[in-house]
Amino acid sequence: MYSKVSKDSCIVQKYGGTSVANKERIYDVAERVVGLYNEGWRKIALVVSAQSGKTNELIQQILDINPTPPWDAYDMALAAGEQISVALMSAAIQRLGVQVAPFLGFQIGILTDEFHSKARIKSINTDPIFKAWKQGKVCVIAGFQGINEANEITTLGRGGSDTSAVALAVALNAEFCEINTDVDGVFTTDPRIVETASLIKELDFESALEMASLGSKVLHPRCVELGKKYNLPLIVRNSFKKNEDERTIVMNLDHINASKQFELESPVVSSVTLDEGILRVNVKNIKSSHSISKLFSTISDLGVNVDIIIFNKVDETSFKVGFTVAKSDKELVQKGIALLKQDPDFSDISVDISADFSKVSVVGVGMRSVHGVASRTFKALEAAKIDIKMVSTSEIKISCVVPQKSGKDAVKVLHKEFIKN
Repeated sequence: MYSKVSKDSCIVQKYGGTSVANKERIYDVAERVVGLYNEGWRKIALVVSAQSGKTNELIQQILDINPTPPWDAYDMALAAGEQISVALMSAAIQRLGVQVAPFLGFQIGILTDEFHSKARIKSINTDPIFKAWKQGKVCVIAGFQGINEANEITTLGRGGSDTSAVALAVALNAEFCEINTDVDGVFTTDPRIVETASLIKELDFESALEMASLGSKVLHPRCVELGKKYNLPLIVRNSFKKNEDERTIVMNLDHINASKQFELESPVVSSVTLDEGILRVNVKNIKSSHSISKLFSTISDLGVNVDIIIFNKVDETSFKVGFTVAKSDKELVQKGIALLKQDPDFSDISVDISADFSKVSVVGVGMRSVHGVASRTFKALEAAKIDIKMVSTSEIKISCVVPQKSGKDAVKVLHKEFIKN
């Protein structure tokens, strides 16, 4: 992989929580990095996550003190996990004979918006990194965190270290961003659910983005969005394996010739995803269609992303709406509903929030030119006696909300229907 990259190029690697989980794994990463450095690549930037389980531990600690902590304090606590990883990785690399420059988010000016726990990056100051490289140092950078204009520490939410790494690679004009994790790459579905799931060697940005947003946990949607926006290839590989050919590269495939493109797009469906982290929200007795727009603007203003929406007119004076959100946004949705109930237009609404559902999706660019994918999806689930509660479609995906108890079975059924036995 690196044999094709100029030694004057910037190398940006991200290592997830399992990759830095203990002393042995930290040294494995450090040895790999020092190996690259000694072979002549001198512009290396590592982005590290908190050690596996550390972020959850920090969340639990602060919630034990205060179930509703101030958001600035909450982010300050969570950011400590990456600070520890930066310190440990820097110590390991320096012990192996290479000088390091450890950086937290604020030290390289990772400026974000004001939204705590799900901040978005606005800019990065790369000057300290280039200065460290001129001094012959490897840069080790905390993922997942930044600082807002009020000088408060912010965190980027789930997958934040992936987003940090890709944003940094863009800012440094790197040729690609390498995401190191505990799996070989992106698979046709979760191998823990379907043993015959296979590694996808090459994947277009569109499919990768759909898969990430639909529950595939290998890449976060925001990092794929950045890669697509700036045409920056993403290489997903296993931290614990030396074979660098066993990986997934996510990139723009438009340049591939027609015969190769046909070969890549020949599967109608390239993957099946499962998202067990959703909530279904039903709101009844809404008085007007105008009130529906107010409902979603209130939810949106709190930073909640709404996914599948179903809208029904019950009678001349009453509407009902069903929609899905991430489980992690439950408290924000409840806060939005509480605000709405203070409005006379919402005084009579009834709300049901349920976590007893999963979302299973089929994804593939081949769906653009093939008819009947929806009917095959519904027939396969119906034959397996799996109820479909909500449906959402786009050019390259079909998503079905099903009872949570049926989620894994739905994945097996659809993987068999579209990909392989």
